[in-house]
Amino acid sequence: MPALPALLLSIHLLVLLLLLLLTMTPSILSQTPALPALRMAAILDDQSACGRGERLALALARENINSVMEGPSRARVEVDIFELQRDSQYETTDTMCQILPKGVVSVIGPASSPASGSTVSHICGEKEIPHIKIGPEETPRLPYLRFASVTLYPSNEDLSLAIGAILHSFGYPTASLICAKAECLLRLEDLVRHFLISRETLSVRMLDESLDPTPLLKEIRDDKVATIIIDANASLSILILKKAAELGMTSAFYKYILTTMDPREESRRQDAPGRDFPLLRLDEVVGDQTNIVGFSMLNTTHPFYLEFIRSLNLSWKEGCDLSPYPGPALSSALMFDAVHVVVGAVRELNRSQEIGVKPLSCTSSLIWQHGTSLMNYLRMDSSDIIYLLALVTSRINYCKALLSVSPSPHHFSTPFGSMSLHTSSPPPLWVEYDGLTGHVEFNSKGQRTNYTLRILEKFKGGHKEVTHKLTLSPCPPLSLFNFLSPLSL
Repeated sequence: MPALPALLLSIHLLVLLLLLLLTMTPSILSQTPALPALRMAAILDDQSACGRGERLALALARENINSVMEGPSRARVEVDIFELQRDSQYETTDTMCQILPKGVVSVIGPASSPASGSTVSHICGEKEIPHIKIGPEETPRLPYLRFASVTLYPSNEDLSLAIGAILHSFGYPTASLICAKAECLLRLEDLVRHFLISRETLSVRMLDESLDPTPLLKEIRDDKVATIIIDANASLSILILKKAAELGMTSAFYKYILTTMDPREESRRQDAPGRDFPLLRLDEVVGDQTNIVGFSMLNTTHPFYLEFIRSLNLSWKEGCDLSPYPGPALSSALMFDAVHVVVGAVRELNRSQEIGVKPLSCTSSLIWQHGTSLMNYLRMDSSDIIYLLALVTSRINYCKALLSVSPSPHHFSTPFGSMSLHTSSPPPLWVEYDGLTGHVEFNSKGQRTNYTLRILEKFKGGHKEVTHKLTLSPCPPLSLFNFLSPLSL
């Protein structure tokens, strides 16, 4: 076995390297370098009269973090807020050129401006500043020169999986997909692809420029298709359901699955806030036998959830004539969680290297030298080479800790969530957070993973949660229709 001596030699060399590292000064693990001011920027695009509560959510996250994080190594968190008047690449570029000189560790948002969001991701990639996205994926997905974004919003693949799981619970029925825009086929590409290679039938119907769903609904009724998927914003979804009620298509025979979870075009209206599925008012449509289901990410069991709603409710009553308060918008909860995720990642990274921030410029080629390291903390995945390198470093530090070196803690709690690195021994490697939208963790692509979508069913006056939840996790590997037992709707 000629390869055996070489293997033994490699092992001996590795042991010698470890011994050399173990003789290094142990104080590097026991001391946490002082963290400079932790400043981030948030871009808001909410032009509705009463607002989605994003500004207040940012303030709640900032002030409460600052109230519990004290000490010489704990810098105050500051969030600079910038507002967009329109979904414009030009306006967004100008906004980013105002943000860069402030020396920020991250940019959050916007929630419902896809063109602006793409511009922010592109500039952040050039400057190696993490971009925390809280809106849906762009369709089509645009390539960036450098990958520097993570998204708290469900990926298009996960949305397809979630719809597929509900169809599975219905017994793989013949279904019809109503699309408000052509991008629908890109958003739900995985779902459509499944039907192309299976025996189940999915018909796709596209709304025309008049946005009148009546002809499409009549075709579906004549074809005796009972399961209808609606991929549209909140206003169009409500319109389609109202027309369906007029045509007698809200009986127990029909089942509707709504994909809307984001404000999108609602945020541009002056008379309405962004409406996620839990906030849709469908009393004119819903009857005793109506089956309308959708998704929610809000974690109603979170210890800060009731206080979060109370604060948003008070703000709504003070500044809005519309009543009653419809409930928290998803984008506000995502903003809240985004601040916590960034703070946790920066502070954990600061344990191993002293992070400095510096003003940047749109006219300079300078980048933020710690941005890549921060992104690695945020979106580390076990399939990455980066993960393997971090694993070696982690195990070396763990060996040093065994020699009575006092390690820094890898976990802290706030009144509104627990923040930690992925719990393991030896010390953990990537950032996790349990927040208002559930478990927050990212894979190597920057997509959210290991989180739960709640399935809600509408009834007159509100909604109820279906018993089963969809936990979207890469382990074991996901595939359509293979991980949910039948639901009773």
